[in-house]
Amino acid sequence: MEEFSQSPDRSHWATHYRLKGFEQSGESVQKELIHYLESAWSRKFDRVLPQGTPEERLAQWQSELERPKEDADTGLVRNDLIERMVDRSNKLHDPRYAGHQVAVPFPELAWLQAATSLLNNGMAIDEMGPASSPMEEAVMRSIAHFMGLGPDANGVLCHGGTLANLTALLAARQRRYPGNAWRDGTSKPCALLVSDQAHYCVARAAQVMGWGEAGVLKVATNDQHQMDSEALVQVFQEAKNRGVEVLAIVGSACTTSSGSFDDLEMMADFSEQHGLWFHVDGAHGAAQIFSKTHSMVLKGMERADSIAMDFHKMLGVPALCTGLFYRNGQDGYAAFSHEANYLYESQEEEWWNFSKRTFECTKRMLSAAVYGIWENHGPDLWESLVDRLIENAQAFARAVDQRPGWELFNHPNSNIVCFRSTQFDNDALRRQMIDQGPYYLVKTVFGRQTWLRCTFQNPLTQEEDFMGLEAIGQELPQG
Repeated sequence: MEEFSQSPDRSHWATHYRLKGFEQSGESVQKELIHYLESAWSRKFDRVLPQGTPEERLAQWQSELERPKEDADTGLVRNDLIERMVDRSNKLHDPRYAGHQVAVPFPELAWLQAATSLLNNGMAIDEMGPASSPMEEAVMRSIAHFMGLGPDANGVLCHGGTLANLTALLAARQRRYPGNAWRDGTSKPCALLVSDQAHYCVARAAQVMGWGEAGVLKVATNDQHQMDSEALVQVFQEAKNRGVEVLAIVGSACTTSSGSFDDLEMMADFSEQHGLWFHVDGAHGAAQIFSKTHSMVLKGMERADSIAMDFHKMLGVPALCTGLFYRNGQDGYAAFSHEANYLYESQEEEWWNFSKRTFECTKRMLSAAVYGIWENHGPDLWESLVDRLIENAQAFARAVDQRPGWELFNHPNSNIVCFRSTQFDNDALRRQMIDQGPYYLVKTVFGRQTWLRCTFQNPLTQEEDFMGLEAIGQELPQG
């Protein structure tokens, strides 16, 4: 093959199918990524989040895109591209990162990701996933059983919680709607019940299915952002009185904004009483099922018809990688089936053709990271990681609670902590933190109040990493 790629034209395709070039670029990338990790772990970066407006960052990349091509490197990409990407990216591996709900990936998974990118088996049909499809089927069955969903449980991997929630609700529609919605559409107005603190992707799913805003029945929550049981009964009865076909109820485990868990056991009882599909949006918090210490907030989840759980939030797996689990594995085929009754009569579901169960007719080899960790560690590695992240959050919450001039929204049941200064403008406080560095956290708004929000995603974070909050605030006007 080497003699086939000796073209002097650096843009010729054959130049970039060379073993030597692959080896050299691999060594270069490895060196850059090791340097990044060393810098992040030793807290050498001035800022976790680089500065600059979106327009300034766009102009920088645009100007580099317009450089003369004749001055380019001989490789597929310029030699400094990785360095520039690292320099201008959010440094999740820095222990001072406590921003959005994105995993700080186990570094070794980068090599596994590289292998799946190179193999590029698309998984839509059996012949394009001869390794990754049975890997996915095996690991999803095993994890579903570990989660207590029963012997018939199963699941699929999706590119993100939004797709997982939508897919689950499509299955709910096919199972609970009195007609065949795929073939005939929905002649009656349909709706789902969901907390007013639920992630917006749940409402988006209902609207994608054509139910409109009226198809999202928002139920009031208590002061801890948990669905109120009395409000649930009232909203459901009002919908029935209007002739609305309520098909499903969605529990939050946990809410994105504050990390609050709905009472899943109450919701499971309600769904059984009224013949509703019970879906748990556990994109973030369902990962706590692997922790013996922190799984009690998920009591009742094992009774759900479907569960979404992101491996790319608390479990150290690169985005996107979401598990969608079904208590009855056959329900996984309903989401995209045009003949609902056929599924229960058929003895051959063809699990190996994943395009029958997921939106993605072609998807990446998502099973590699999940299978690799589960095969080698079972729940133990994820338990230790989840415990560490939540313990960090709880330790930080205790410190805030004891600090004059600060208040907590609630004591965390997950790795999310919402808190605010009672002395300083919280919007200005966060802006100053971002401008001065090195910390990175985000904010949220409850009512009209701004709250600072930490999501403890990095297990290397120490308590002293966030002790600079008060010092920064001293320079701000009070109010």
